[in-house]
Amino acid sequence: MSCSMHSNAYVGRTAQPIPAAVDVAGCGEDGWMHHGSTSTRLRFRPLDPSDLDAVHAIYADPETWRHLPQGRHRSPEMTAGMIARSEASRREHGLGTWAVLAPAEPDGEPVLVGTAGVTMLGFPAWNLGYRFAPGAWGRGYATEAAAAALAAARTAHPEVPVTARVLAGNPASVRVLERIGLELRWRGRSAETPEGDGRTTHLERLVFTDRPVDADLLERLIALG
Repeated sequence: MSCSMHSNAYVGRTAQPIPAAVDVAGCGEDGWMHHGSTSTRLRFRPLDPSDLDAVHAIYADPETWRHLPQGRHRSPEMTAGMIARSEASRREHGLGTWAVLAPAEPDGEPVLVGTAGVTMLGFPAWNLGYRFAPGAWGRGYATEAAAAALAAARTAHPEVPVTARVLAGNPASVRVLERIGLELRWRGRSAETPEGDGRTTHLERLVFTDRPVDADLLERLIALG
């Protein structure tokens, strides 16, 4: 189960102010996100370098990239870069990607089953994404985690739209976005990413947001691939 978490900066536009970090309600002194009303089974904490092995195992698994095989992480360095970008978003804007933990057994210790959260794009918009180990699919974890991330984003910077980009051929992720209340704003075949790294190969994409957005912002989201 996955939704795009790429956060390419948009090139060629006049820079806009990007919200700075704030204290996010629901984040306890222990570093855990407490969203009991949103997710009763999962625990969330900021992703950090100590999670590299567990997260790389998920991001390197071809099954988690079934809809975009070329996006699979082929080295730990790729995963470390993703974690570093999440940490930068958290430092600068208050939120980043979470490690998502669930009990291994009814009374067992929580184990990392995936990642989820929001990171700030290169312009004022949150990018919502999630990726879970295949063994955690079919349990509603993605919906619970995505709903918690949406709530956290709206608390941190309610003026900033929450966005998500997903492949049209990934109906499970589309359903997650619909369940948490995001609405489809664009559907089409996007160009390759500005860096030309091949992650987007003219596949049909969907752009979702939590509110109406103007044409300029939508164009920026489409350009990300």
